[in-house]
Amino acid sequence: METLKTMFFENPWPVYAALAFAEFVLLLVWRSRRTKKSVIRLLYPLAAAVVVFAIATLVVTMREELFSTLKQLKQDASALDIDGVAGYFDEDFRLVSRGRKVDRSVAADRCKSAIKRYGVSEVDFLDTQVETTGPAGTVELITQIINDKNQTIPPMKWTFHWRYGPDGWKVIRIDQPELAFYISL
Repeated sequence: METLKTMFFENPWPVYAALAFAEFVLLLVWRSRRTKKSVIRLLYPLAAAVVVFAIATLVVTMREELFSTLKQLKQDASALDIDGVAGYFDEDFRLVSRGRKVDRSVAADRCKSAIKRYGVSEVDFLDTQVETTGPAGTVELITQIINDKNQTIPPMKWTFHWRYGPDGWKVIRIDQPELAFYISL
């Protein structure tokens, strides 16, 4: 079921390819027969493609909403706007740090002080993995941080746990970041 949802709502290109192949086969049939019925059948894949396009455009899945929220969060993080990033934290937010859990205001304060202490000038996102199961989501981000001396901090893997609620997607927990072994191809 998840595959069909992804195929029709989020990534309809395989469906378009299958419809293009069907259109090609029907075109061959029409060339060999040249009947009115075969001309009408040429319209079926085109009509189906229009319907699939309309569905994919009009229906926004929870996963697509999470991607949209994540895109905005990344922009805020790249701009070093910690208050903007903290706006995506749920009221029940917890950051797991060194075995302890801290709430969102403490996490935001620690982030601001770390940016100043280490002279962070840039945050780049190297990789993103998103999984959703109903109103819960997990996002793994690999970040590259550069300081004001143009030194690169080793890539870090962050795991964000999300929950969907009346205010949209909110981060409920961030696990302790880990060193990431990332190879750019």
